[in-house]
Formats: sequence, structure tokens, C-alpha cells
Amino acid sequence: MRYSFVATGLIGAMMLAAALQAAEPPTTVSFAPAVAGRMATYGEGERTTLESAVETALAGALRGSSLPSGVTIHVTLEELAPSHPTRAQLMADPAMDPTRTHFLGGAALSGEVRDASGRVLTKVSHRYFPPTIALGSASLDAWADARLAIDQFAARLAAAVRALRS
Repeated sequence: MRYSFVATGLIGAMMLAAALQAAEPPTTVSFAPAVAGRMATYGEGERTTLESAVETALAGALRGSSLPSGVTIHVTLEELAPSHPTRAQLMADPAMDPTRTHFLGGAALSGEVRDASGRVLTKVSHRYFPPTIALGSASLDAWADARLAIDQFAARLAAAVRALRS
């Protein structure tokens, strides 16, 4: 009997996850040529980390928004810099200290929301780099300030989408 509760719970969780995924518009994330060229320095694995950060931020910001079916979102990372060295940078330069080496990190993003026929419904862009290193994120995450820019961008894009509905 205990197993039937577990099975029922798992099936319910899978159905909920499928419903949530179906509600999210397809999102593509790309890197501007200048950013793509630097990904080898940052580490190609960081590409997946950043794509996931954008997708997660958008999913959270758009939660509860009723978007027409067929809507797609395309986001481009136009500028990008880590706040602390990435793993690849640390491996390439052992003199870097993972906690004391600090960069002026952040990101600039642009995005388009398109309807099912490919017509652009709205465009949003956002750029955030702290004015000084001292005002940057205290987090040791290499992408701390870029994540802040991504979250701010997602909030702006969600606001623009909500404005379309009014």
C-alpha cells in the first residue's frame, strides 16, 4: 500500500512538471560574437551555466503570465564579464586567487518576444555592471553580477509581456 502512495505521488509530480513546462514559452539563448569568442577563456562549460540562469530567471519572472500559444522568446547575451575568475581562468593562471581576484562583472542582454507567425511583439534590453568593483556583488560566484543583470532583464521582459496584455 505504501508503494501505491509513492507511485501516485511520483505520477502527480511528473504531470505537474509537464504542465509547468508546457506553460513556459520556448526560450533560446545565444551569445553575441564578441561574447562567444571569450567563452573559451571563461570555459565552455560556463555557457550552459549562463543559458540555464537566463531560462530559470525568465521562467520565474513570467510565472503567472498568460502568454498566447506559439509565443517564443529569444535572448542574446550582448556583453558578459565574470565577477570572480571562472574555473577555466583559475586553471589557466594559477596566480589568480579565487576569492581575492575580483573583476568588474555583469552582463548586457537583449530579447525579443515573437508570436506564432514570427512577428516581434516586444523587444527588451538591459545592461548592468556595477560602477566600481567595490560596489559589485560580495558573492564568490563567478557570475554573481551577471546573474543580477539576468534577473533584472527577466523582470523587465516580464513587465513588457504583461503590458502587451493590457
